[in-house]
Amino acid sequence: MLNHPLVLIPALGADERLWQPVVERLSAHVECRVIRGEGASIKAMADSVLEKAPEKFNLAGISMGGYVSLDVVLRGTGRVQGLALLNTSAIAAEPQRRDNSLRAIGLAESGDFEKAADIIAGAVALARPDITALAGKMVRALGVEVFKDQQRAVAERYDRRQELSAISVSTMVLVGDNDAITPPSLGHALASGISGARLVTLEDVGHFSALEDPDRVASALLGWLPRTKEA
Repeated sequence: MLNHPLVLIPALGADERLWQPVVERLSAHVECRVIRGEGASIKAMADSVLEKAPEKFNLAGISMGGYVSLDVVLRGTGRVQGLALLNTSAIAAEPQRRDNSLRAIGLAESGDFEKAADIIAGAVALARPDITALAGKMVRALGVEVFKDQQRAVAERYDRRQELSAISVSTMVLVGDNDAITPPSLGHALASGISGARLVTLEDVGHFSALEDPDRVASALLGWLPRTKEA
């Protein structure tokens, strides 16, 4: 077992079920803890993760969980020993994405949460109805208030690209070549901004890579984790 636990942060609208298939494949190698960031901003979510995380840990975040992971590591506390960023980016929300989030909040506030949940779930894995169904269940399980908080957080997130050079821990960036929500080009740019970052591209994988191909995601994480093991 590796010396430091692996903290896994889910995406918007997702709970521990997003990471569960990967956790099952990694549990013999590293202690895994899924921690969902709570709050209506990326900063607040990062605060909550740090409150719940062990003193030292490896950190992996997917999509919105990647935004939270960047906020955590850029604080420079020394607690994060290694960083994995999956299906995510360092940019602020583009105008269209921000408008989409505001519309989703409007739907939820007008009593149309079911429609909002269907829209979000339908976007994550266009060719995988099984994953769409699970995504819908996760959104609904989190509820209306968490949904609105998360939409506000991603809509108002900061551009972190100019800060990436401050990251000094072992870092892996993973992209799916079929990711329609976070195109691979954004992951490439993220990796290029972090000194020594390892870029992994998964073919025929979309936005929820941890569910779509847990074997390859777990393998990529195992290939990164040993470099963060203490002597």
